[in-house]
Amino acid sequence: MPKPGVVLHTTRLLDSDLEITGLVAGLQPGQIAYIRYADLRGLPLVRATIGDNPDYPGPPLHVAGVAFPTLAAAVGALPQSDLIDALCSDRYRSHFPAEYVTQHHPILVLTIDGKRLDVWAKAAHHFDPGPYVVMYAHFVPAFRILTHVDRPQLPDNIIRVNFSTQAATFGALAPHGNYPPGSPEQIGFTIAKQNCLRCHFLGPYGGTKSGRSWQSLSIWAREQPAYFQAYIHNPQAIEPHSHMEGSPEYDAQTLAALTAYFRTFTAPSSSDPTNTPGKETHR
Repeated sequence: MPKPGVVLHTTRLLDSDLEITGLVAGLQPGQIAYIRYADLRGLPLVRATIGDNPDYPGPPLHVAGVAFPTLAAAVGALPQSDLIDALCSDRYRSHFPAEYVTQHHPILVLTIDGKRLDVWAKAAHHFDPGPYVVMYAHFVPAFRILTHVDRPQLPDNIIRVNFSTQAATFGALAPHGNYPPGSPEQIGFTIAKQNCLRCHFLGPYGGTKSGRSWQSLSIWAREQPAYFQAYIHNPQAIEPHSHMEGSPEYDAQTLAALTAYFRTFTAPSSSDPTNTPGKETHR
């Protein structure tokens, strides 16, 4: 149940109201509730000094915010929820499995240098990352698989926090077919869950910022694998106006694993003449 004093509202009052959805006590499937900024400020806060974030050059930032477990307890997230995702205003979507939260302690930031994010941004002449952004006191990668290294999830302009399960979300994304642990398909799956799911979607799962679905990527991987891999490696070399962040550190084996994984979602005969790569808009 929600912490006494924290009220989930049925209507939005301010732009800073944070949407809450998913496996939360009292919420029906698909229902949106709202928590006020003032109520978030009233929760136990984590304070940290951020000095190594390339998105915020300059002096170290002194931030205060809510730890994800504190937020989950406050809104009444159900015990079976072991996956939190943060949806941004541009439909970018970051996913935080329970083990990731335990390892990295993401902070839903409410203030920077003692100011609300919009006030801080105006004073600092910086892009406004509000109403909410995720930061870390100190991020240390927890795993490496081929040349993919565990990455900090850094969503900004967060408007919604959703509580769900890894079984539902990641289960839907599992490679189609029986592939043993350590196979290229399973390795690609591990990478795609952390990297690709932020902008691409399969049904209700994942972000929609790119406008390109899992099936679309699968067709691309099967029918134009060299192009698919080159785009992941350096999208701007192919489409100068792409917003997608490249992965130049990915070697041939890592790119091949992603290709093998996505290929499992379409049959060899699948084709889509409208599937022209290079026209997406990514973060």
